[in-house]
Amino acid sequence: MKQILLLFLCLTFACGSSKKSTEKKVKKEKKELIISLQRTPCYGTCPIYKMEIFSDGSAFYHGERFVDKMGDYEFTVSKETINYILKKAVEINFFELEDKYTANITDLPKTITFIKNGKDQKRIIDYYGAPKSLKEFESLVDGCIDYRRMKKLED
Repeated sequence: MKQILLLFLCLTFACGSSKKSTEKKVKKEKKELIISLQRTPCYGTCPIYKMEIFSDGSAFYHGERFVDKMGDYEFTVSKETINYILKKAVEINFFELEDKYTANITDLPKTITFIKNGKDQKRIIDYYGAPKSLKEFESLVDGCIDYRRMKKLED
C-alpha cells in the first residue's frame, strides 16, 4: 500500500512540475492584425475576397465569389515580405493619404486596405480616384497571397 501511495505522489509531483516548466518555456506572442486587403462586390463579376496578415506571419484568406479559391484558407507570409510591405506603406505615405477615395458613381468595387505599423494604423477605402501609388500598393499586398501554399480550413 505504501508503494502505491509513493508511486502516486511521485507521478503527481512529476506531472505537476513538468507542466509548470513547460508553461515557462512557452512564450506566447500576441497575434495582431497588421495588414489586410478586401475587395468588395460590384454589379458584375468583380472578385470578392478578404486577406489578413498577422504579426506572427500567419495569414487568412476568404474567397467569396469570382475568385479561383472559394472559402476559407490559411497560409503564411515571411517576415521579410511583411517588412517590405510595411516599408512600402511608409514610402507612399500611406498614413497621410485620405481615408476614403470616392465619387458619386455606382457599380464599382471597393478596395479596403488596412495597415498597422507600430503605433500608426490606418484603413483606406478606395472606390474611385485614388492615387496611382495606392493602386500599386494594393497590387503589392495582393501579390503576397500564396495560392499554391494555401491550406483549406475545415467547414
